[in-house]
Amino acid sequence: MDTSRSFIKTVLARIRGYLDDPDFDSKYTDQFLLQHVVMPSLVDVWSRVSLSADNPVMLDYNITFVENQECYTLPACVGEIHEIVQYTGMNGSQVSNGVITDDLRPSHPQSRTGPVWMIEGNMLCFRPFPQNLDSAGNPNLTWTVRYTTNGDMLPHYCSYTNYGTLDATKTLFTFDDTPDLGLVDYRPNAYAGQFVRLLSNAGGSSLGVTEERVIASYNSSTRVATLARPFTVAAGNYAYEVCPPQSQGMVEAIAIAAALKLGAWRKISQAQNQLLTQQYRAAIKTIGDNLANMNLRTGKGYAKDTRDNPRWRP
Repeated sequence: MDTSRSFIKTVLARIRGYLDDPDFDSKYTDQFLLQHVVMPSLVDVWSRVSLSADNPVMLDYNITFVENQECYTLPACVGEIHEIVQYTGMNGSQVSNGVITDDLRPSHPQSRTGPVWMIEGNMLCFRPFPQNLDSAGNPNLTWTVRYTTNGDMLPHYCSYTNYGTLDATKTLFTFDDTPDLGLVDYRPNAYAGQFVRLLSNAGGSSLGVTEERVIASYNSSTRVATLARPFTVAAGNYAYEVCPPQSQGMVEAIAIAAALKLGAWRKISQAQNQLLTQQYRAAIKTIGDNLANMNLRTGKGYAKDTRDNPRWRP
Protein backbone atom coordinates (compact mmCIF):
# COMPACT_ATOMS: atom_id res chain seq x y z
CA MET A 1 0.00 0.00 0.00
CA ASP A 2 1.24 3.48 -0.87
CA THR A 3 2.07 5.72 2.11
CA SER A 4 -0.90 7.93 1.18
CA ARG A 5 -3.15 4.85 1.56
CA SER A 6 -4.58 5.71 -1.85
CA PHE A 7 -5.97 2.97 -4.09
CA ILE A 8 -4.94 4.90 -7.21
CA LYS A 9 -1.39 5.69 -6.13
CA THR A 10 -0.85 2.12 -4.94
CA VAL A 11 -1.88 0.74 -8.35
CA LEU A 12 0.47 3.17 -10.12
CA ALA A 13 3.40 2.26 -7.86
CA ARG A 14 2.89 -1.47 -8.45
CA ILE A 15 2.74 -1.02 -12.24
CA ARG A 16 6.16 0.63 -12.17
CA GLY A 17 7.45 -2.08 -9.86
CA TYR A 18 6.31 -4.90 -12.14
CA LEU A 19 7.95 -3.40 -15.24
CA ASP A 20 11.00 -1.96 -13.41
CA ASP A 21 12.37 0.02 -16.35
CA PRO A 22 14.08 3.46 -15.90
CA ASP A 23 13.17 4.42 -19.45
CA PHE A 24 9.54 3.55 -18.73
CA ASP A 25 9.54 5.71 -15.59
CA SER A 26 10.76 8.76 -17.47
CA LYS A 27 8.44 8.32 -20.46
CA TYR A 28 5.07 7.73 -18.80
CA THR A 29 3.62 10.09 -16.21
CA ASP A 30 1.20 8.95 -13.53
CA GLN A 31 -1.55 10.99 -15.19
CA PHE A 32 -0.99 9.26 -18.54
CA LEU A 33 -0.94 5.83 -16.90
CA LEU A 34 -4.16 6.47 -14.99
CA GLN A 35 -6.08 7.82 -17.98
CA HIS A 36 -4.88 5.44 -20.68
CA VAL A 37 -3.84 2.24 -18.91
CA VAL A 38 -5.38 1.94 -15.45
CA MET A 39 -8.92 2.99 -16.44
CA PRO A 40 -9.34 0.37 -19.21
CA SER A 41 -7.67 -2.24 -16.97
CA LEU A 42 -10.13 -1.39 -14.19
CA VAL A 43 -13.03 -2.03 -16.59
CA ASP A 44 -11.50 -5.34 -17.70
CA VAL A 45 -10.99 -6.64 -14.17
CA TRP A 46 -14.34 -5.53 -12.77
CA SER A 47 -16.25 -6.96 -15.71
CA ARG A 48 -14.60 -10.34 -15.25
CA VAL A 49 -15.14 -10.36 -11.51
CA SER A 50 -18.78 -9.25 -11.70
CA LEU A 51 -19.70 -11.80 -14.37
CA SER A 52 -17.89 -14.80 -12.90
CA ALA A 53 -17.91 -14.43 -9.10
CA ASP A 54 -20.39 -16.49 -7.08
CA ASN A 55 -21.05 -13.54 -4.81
CA PRO A 56 -20.26 -10.36 -6.80
CA VAL A 57 -20.11 -6.95 -5.17
CA MET A 58 -23.61 -5.48 -5.37
CA LEU A 59 -24.31 -1.76 -5.57
CA ASP A 60 -27.55 0.19 -5.13
CA TYR A 61 -28.95 3.10 -7.11
CA ASN A 62 -32.28 4.76 -6.29
CA ILE A 63 -34.68 6.17 -8.87
CA THR A 64 -37.97 7.97 -8.28
CA PHE A 65 -40.69 7.34 -10.83
CA VAL A 66 -42.21 10.26 -12.68
CA GLU A 67 -45.74 9.60 -13.83
CA ASN A 68 -45.82 8.41 -17.46
CA GLN A 69 -42.04 8.92 -17.88
CA GLU A 70 -40.78 5.83 -19.66
CA CYS A 71 -36.95 6.02 -19.42
CA TYR A 72 -34.43 6.99 -16.73
CA THR A 73 -30.68 7.52 -17.18
CA LEU A 74 -28.48 4.89 -15.55
CA PRO A 75 -24.98 5.47 -14.17
CA ALA A 76 -22.35 4.49 -16.74
CA CYS A 77 -20.90 1.91 -14.33
CA VAL A 78 -24.02 -0.32 -14.32
CA GLY A 79 -22.93 -3.71 -15.63
CA GLU A 80 -25.80 -6.08 -14.87
CA ILE A 81 -29.07 -5.32 -13.08
CA HIS A 82 -30.05 -8.08 -10.67
CA GLU A 83 -33.27 -6.65 -9.30
CA ILE A 84 -35.44 -3.55 -9.08
CA VAL A 85 -37.29 -3.57 -5.76
CA GLN A 86 -39.35 -1.36 -3.47
CA TYR A 87 -38.59 -1.34 0.25
CA THR A 88 -40.83 -0.22 3.07
CA GLY A 89 -40.09 3.36 4.05
CA MET A 90 -38.74 4.26 0.60
CA ASN A 91 -41.45 6.73 -0.37
CA GLY A 92 -39.44 9.85 -1.19
CA SER A 93 -36.45 8.87 0.98
CA GLN A 94 -33.58 6.42 1.27
CA VAL A 95 -34.63 5.21 4.72
CA SER A 96 -35.78 1.61 4.84
CA ASN A 97 -36.15 -1.26 7.27
CA GLY A 98 -35.10 -3.67 4.54
CA VAL A 99 -38.44 -5.39 3.84
CA ILE A 100 -39.18 -5.76 0.11
CA THR A 101 -42.76 -4.86 -0.71
CA ASP A 102 -42.63 -4.91 -4.53
CA ASP A 103 -40.34 -6.51 -7.08
CA LEU A 104 -40.38 -5.51 -10.76
CA ARG A 105 -39.46 -8.62 -12.71
CA PRO A 106 -38.69 -8.22 -16.43
CA SER A 107 -40.68 -10.08 -19.05
CA HIS A 108 -40.20 -10.75 -22.76
CA PRO A 109 -40.00 -7.52 -24.85
CA GLN A 110 -42.93 -8.74 -26.98
CA SER A 111 -45.12 -9.67 -24.04
CA ARG A 112 -48.71 -8.44 -24.40
CA THR A 113 -48.41 -6.73 -21.02
CA GLY A 114 -45.03 -5.16 -21.86
CA PRO A 115 -41.48 -6.06 -20.79
CA VAL A 116 -41.94 -4.34 -17.38
CA TRP A 117 -38.38 -2.99 -17.66
CA MET A 118 -35.47 -3.29 -20.04
CA ILE A 119 -32.14 -1.56 -20.71
CA GLU A 120 -31.89 0.52 -23.86
CA GLY A 121 -28.40 1.97 -24.21
CA ASN A 122 -27.77 3.93 -21.02
CA MET A 123 -31.47 4.16 -20.21
CA LEU A 124 -33.64 2.00 -17.98
CA CYS A 125 -37.07 1.92 -19.65
CA PHE A 126 -40.40 0.79 -18.24
CA ARG A 127 -43.46 -0.45 -20.13
CA PRO A 128 -46.21 0.02 -19.19
CA PHE A 129 -45.22 3.53 -18.16
CA PRO A 130 -44.87 4.18 -14.41
CA GLN A 131 -47.84 5.75 -12.66
CA ASN A 132 -45.75 6.71 -9.60
CA LEU A 133 -47.88 4.64 -7.25
CA ASP A 134 -47.00 1.60 -5.16
CA SER A 135 -49.33 -1.33 -4.52
CA ALA A 136 -50.94 0.61 -1.66
CA GLY A 137 -51.57 3.67 -3.84
CA ASN A 138 -48.83 5.83 -2.32
CA PRO A 139 -47.26 8.49 -4.61
CA ASN A 140 -43.64 9.65 -5.00
CA LEU A 141 -42.38 6.10 -5.31
CA THR A 142 -38.65 5.36 -5.00
CA TRP A 143 -37.20 2.10 -6.32
CA THR A 144 -33.81 0.55 -5.63
CA VAL A 145 -31.83 -0.80 -8.60
CA ARG A 146 -29.35 -3.45 -7.42
CA TYR A 147 -26.55 -4.04 -9.88
CA THR A 148 -22.96 -5.15 -10.40
CA THR A 149 -20.46 -2.60 -11.66
CA ASN A 150 -18.59 -2.82 -14.95
CA GLY A 151 -15.94 -0.39 -13.72
CA ASP A 152 -16.84 2.32 -16.25
CA MET A 153 -16.10 5.49 -14.27
CA LEU A 154 -13.31 8.05 -14.04
CA PRO A 155 -11.41 7.64 -10.75
CA HIS A 156 -9.48 10.58 -9.41
CA TYR A 157 -7.24 11.54 -6.51
CA CYS A 158 -6.91 14.90 -4.75
CA SER A 159 -4.22 15.82 -2.24
CA TYR A 160 -4.68 18.37 0.54
CA THR A 161 -3.81 21.18 -1.91
CA ASN A 162 -6.68 20.23 -4.25
CA TYR A 163 -9.19 19.05 -1.72
CA GLY A 164 -12.81 18.00 -1.47
CA THR A 165 -15.29 19.48 0.99
CA LEU A 166 -17.60 17.65 3.40
CA ASP A 167 -20.66 19.66 4.45
CA ALA A 168 -22.10 20.06 7.96
CA THR A 169 -24.58 17.18 7.51
CA LYS A 170 -21.65 14.89 6.58
CA THR A 171 -23.73 13.43 3.73
CA LEU A 172 -22.72 15.81 0.91
CA PHE A 173 -19.18 15.79 -0.46
CA THR A 174 -18.06 18.25 -3.15
CA PHE A 175 -15.28 17.11 -5.49
CA ASP A 176 -12.49 19.43 -6.60
CA ASP A 177 -12.58 20.29 -10.32
CA THR A 178 -8.79 19.96 -10.81
CA PRO A 179 -7.69 16.67 -9.22
CA ASP A 180 -4.00 15.81 -8.80
CA LEU A 181 -4.53 12.55 -10.68
CA GLY A 182 -7.32 11.42 -12.96
CA LEU A 183 -10.34 13.26 -14.24
CA VAL A 184 -13.69 14.29 -12.76
CA ASP A 185 -16.52 12.39 -14.45
CA TYR A 186 -19.30 14.70 -15.67
CA ARG A 187 -21.68 12.02 -16.92
CA PRO A 188 -25.05 11.91 -15.09
CA ASN A 189 -24.73 9.97 -11.83
CA ALA A 190 -21.34 8.70 -12.98
CA TYR A 191 -20.19 7.92 -9.42
CA ALA A 192 -23.38 6.35 -8.08
CA GLY A 193 -22.43 3.19 -6.22
CA GLN A 194 -18.72 4.03 -6.14
CA PHE A 195 -16.65 4.96 -3.08
CA VAL A 196 -15.31 8.28 -1.85
CA ARG A 197 -12.34 7.69 0.48
CA LEU A 198 -11.01 10.38 2.84
CA LEU A 199 -7.22 10.36 3.17
CA SER A 200 -6.39 13.31 5.43
CA ASN A 201 -7.43 15.11 8.59
CA ALA A 202 -10.21 17.69 8.62
CA GLY A 203 -7.86 20.52 7.65
CA GLY A 204 -6.54 18.54 4.72
CA SER A 205 -2.94 19.39 5.67
CA SER A 206 -1.72 15.92 6.66
CA LEU A 207 -2.62 12.25 6.47
CA GLY A 208 -4.62 11.02 9.38
CA VAL A 209 -8.00 9.62 8.37
CA THR A 210 -9.01 6.70 6.19
CA GLU A 211 -12.79 6.51 6.00
CA GLU A 212 -14.94 5.64 3.02
CA ARG A 213 -18.61 5.76 2.06
CA VAL A 214 -20.74 4.60 -0.84
CA ILE A 215 -22.04 7.36 -3.13
CA ALA A 216 -25.84 7.15 -3.46
CA SER A 217 -26.16 9.79 -6.19
CA TYR A 218 -23.98 12.33 -7.96
CA ASN A 219 -24.82 15.76 -9.39
CA SER A 220 -22.41 16.15 -12.30
CA SER A 221 -23.09 19.88 -12.76
CA THR A 222 -22.17 20.79 -9.17
CA ARG A 223 -19.76 17.85 -8.55
CA VAL A 224 -21.65 17.05 -5.33
CA ALA A 225 -21.88 13.43 -4.21
CA THR A 226 -24.72 12.42 -1.90
CA LEU A 227 -23.55 9.65 0.42
CA ALA A 228 -25.58 6.61 1.36
CA ARG A 229 -24.44 7.01 4.99
CA PRO A 230 -22.87 10.05 6.71
CA PHE A 231 -19.18 10.20 7.58
CA THR A 232 -18.27 10.16 11.27
CA VAL A 233 -15.51 12.76 10.89
CA ALA A 234 -15.92 16.53 11.19
CA ALA A 235 -17.05 18.71 8.30
CA GLY A 236 -14.24 20.41 6.40
CA ASN A 237 -11.69 19.98 3.62
CA TYR A 238 -10.10 16.59 2.93
CA ALA A 239 -7.62 14.92 0.67
CA TYR A 240 -9.65 12.16 -0.97
CA GLU A 241 -10.07 9.80 -3.90
CA VAL A 242 -13.00 8.31 -5.80
CA CYS A 243 -12.66 4.70 -6.90
CA PRO A 244 -14.49 1.35 -6.90
CA PRO A 245 -14.69 -0.81 -3.76
CA GLN A 246 -11.14 -1.58 -2.69
CA SER A 247 -9.42 -4.81 -1.73
CA GLN A 248 -5.81 -5.92 -1.91
CA GLY A 249 -6.75 -8.54 -4.51
CA MET A 250 -8.42 -5.89 -6.66
CA VAL A 251 -5.38 -3.57 -6.42
CA GLU A 252 -3.13 -6.43 -7.46
CA ALA A 253 -5.29 -7.58 -10.36
CA ILE A 254 -5.71 -4.08 -11.81
CA ALA A 255 -2.00 -3.32 -11.45
CA ILE A 256 -0.96 -6.54 -13.22
CA ALA A 257 -3.57 -6.09 -15.96
CA ALA A 258 -2.21 -2.59 -16.57
CA ALA A 259 1.38 -3.86 -16.56
CA LEU A 260 0.45 -6.44 -19.20
CA LYS A 261 -1.07 -3.72 -21.41
CA LEU A 262 2.05 -1.60 -21.07
CA GLY A 263 4.22 -4.65 -21.59
CA ALA A 264 2.65 -5.15 -25.00
CA TRP A 265 3.56 -1.55 -25.89
CA ARG A 266 7.08 -1.96 -24.51
CA LYS A 267 7.58 -5.39 -26.09
CA ILE A 268 8.66 -7.07 -22.85
CA SER A 269 10.16 -10.56 -23.02
CA GLN A 270 7.97 -13.62 -23.37
CA ALA A 271 9.19 -14.92 -20.01
CA GLN A 272 8.17 -11.70 -18.23
CA ASN A 273 4.82 -11.72 -20.02
CA GLN A 274 4.15 -15.30 -18.91
CA LEU A 275 5.10 -14.49 -15.33
CA LEU A 276 2.75 -11.49 -15.22
CA THR A 277 -0.04 -13.55 -16.82
CA GLN A 278 0.31 -16.25 -14.15
CA GLN A 279 0.21 -13.64 -11.39
CA TYR A 280 -2.84 -12.02 -12.98
CA ARG A 281 -4.70 -15.34 -13.06
CA ALA A 282 -3.79 -15.92 -9.41
CA ALA A 283 -5.04 -12.45 -8.42
CA ILE A 284 -8.35 -12.94 -10.27
CA LYS A 285 -8.80 -16.34 -8.61
CA THR A 286 -8.11 -14.82 -5.19
CA ILE A 287 -10.81 -12.20 -5.74
CA GLY A 288 -13.25 -14.88 -6.92
CA ASP A 289 -12.47 -17.14 -3.95
CA ASN A 290 -12.96 -14.30 -1.48
CA LEU A 291 -16.27 -13.22 -3.01
CA ALA A 292 -17.51 -16.81 -3.25
CA ASN A 293 -17.01 -17.40 0.48
CA MET A 294 -18.01 -14.03 1.97
CA ASN A 295 -21.58 -15.11 2.76
CA LEU A 296 -20.75 -18.59 4.08
CA ARG A 297 -21.84 -18.94 7.69
CA THR A 298 -19.95 -22.17 8.13
CA GLY A 299 -16.79 -23.63 6.69
CA LYS A 300 -16.62 -26.06 3.79
CA GLY A 301 -15.57 -28.94 6.01
CA TYR A 302 -15.20 -30.01 9.63
CA ALA A 303 -12.66 -32.08 11.47
CA LYS A 304 -15.46 -33.09 13.83
CA ASP A 305 -19.13 -32.47 14.45
CA THR A 306 -20.04 -28.98 15.66
CA ARG A 307 -23.26 -27.10 16.35
CA ASP A 308 -23.23 -25.58 12.88
CA ASN A 309 -22.61 -28.93 11.23
CA PRO A 310 -25.89 -30.43 9.85
CA ARG A 311 -24.77 -33.85 11.16
CA TRP A 312 -24.43 -32.57 14.72
CA ARG A 313 -26.81 -34.07 17.23
CA PRO A 314 -27.26 -32.82 20.84
